[in-house]
Parts: sequence; C-alpha cells; structure tokens
Amino acid sequence: MAPAEVPPAVLPGTPSSFPIPSDELIALAQKVFKSNSGVEQPELLADDFRFEFPVVSLAKKASCCLSSIICDFVKAVSGFNLKQAFPNMESHPYDWRVDKYEPNRVWFTVRNTATHAGPLTFFGATYKPTGKVVLGAPECLSYTFNEEGKVTSFTGGYIMDRRVGNTNKLGAMFGILSAIGAPVPSPGSPTFFVRLAINAVRSFISGVFEFVFGSGKKQS
Repeated sequence: MAPAEVPPAVLPGTPSSFPIPSDELIALAQKVFKSNSGVEQPELLADDFRFEFPVVSLAKKASCCLSSIICDFVKAVSGFNLKQAFPNMESHPYDWRVDKYEPNRVWFTVRNTATHAGPLTFFGATYKPTGKVVLGAPECLSYTFNEEGKVTSFTGGYIMDRRVGNTNKLGAMFGILSAIGAPVPSPGSPTFFVRLAINAVRSFISGVFEFVFGSGKKQS
C-alpha cells in the first residue's frame, strides 16, 4: 500500500479556514501596500508583526539588543533618501492572490525599476548619481493577516528568476546597489554583520520599505 499523501508545509499557526473572503483580503493587502506597508498607517500592523526578508528577520517587538531599532522601524523609513536618489522608481506590483494552503496570506509580485538620478546614502556612504537604470528581477512578496485584518508579517526580496534584470541575482536594496555599481556587502560576510551591529539595520529596513512599498503604489 502506498503511503498517504503528505500535506504541504505551512507557516506555523496558519488557520485551516479564515473569516475574511479572498477578494476582501486582497483589497486589504493593497491598502497596506498603498500605506507604505504600514509606514503611513501603523495601525494596520498587528502587535506581533514580523519583517521577514532573506537577510533580515526582525520582530516589531523584541527583547534583544536591537529592540529599539525593531520597535520603531516605521519611523526609520522617513530618514532614507531613495525618493531623492530614484525619483522615478516604481515597483509595478501585480498578480495579487490568496495562498491556496494559507488562507490568511496574500502573495504578489513586483518588478522594480528606477533611474539613479540623485545622491544615494546607504551604510554610511553616499553614492553620486550615475544615471544608471535599475531593472529588478521579479520578486515575490506576501502579507499575512490575523482575523482582525491586521498584518502579522510580510516577506519580500525573494528573486523568482535570477536571469531577469541587472541586479546581479539580488533583490530589494542589495539589488538596487548592485545595479548602480555600488559595492554590495555579501550577506553573511563579516563586513555585513559588523555593519548590522553598528545600526545599519535601520538603513536597510528603510530602503526595503521605501523602495518596495513606498514607491510602488500603482496597482495592477
């Protein structure tokens, strides 16, 4: 006798059913997106909200040494200058859909584009405008909601096809830096972790939020 079919893995705590209909959940996700992922409307985020990107995984409320950074990450966004550096940036969000196995999660795709037309400050360094164009590969992002309709987590920065674009197989802020020819600290390298330790997390989160969610407000 063949073994029973193994069900797909889901995020721990995922409900088997969800009270918010799919179309309403997608509308909620688009509302969050328009608010810069909660930056402009923090009340859209749940108390247990988590930021989950390939390199950085942070909780809104934490007891570690980075708690002050994590808890006020929304405020950090206003200090980043991506709009000045890339005045025409656009995320081109599309393909909004509710997960088949996680009824409280909405996935969507972005293809980031921009022109480096102004000075960019990141990791304590300032990069003069190069005029280079950023052509991001398709990236998959998601929002997960609780029954109150508040976001409990969002994921992003995951490249879906590394052959596309000019960001050298990187997503989010690292992809932007790579596209304009800026040195990119290799995730996991000693340099990368030292920079995190000296508060570079703030700039990284700001950049991810502002580029992926702050500029790409055009719905598809």
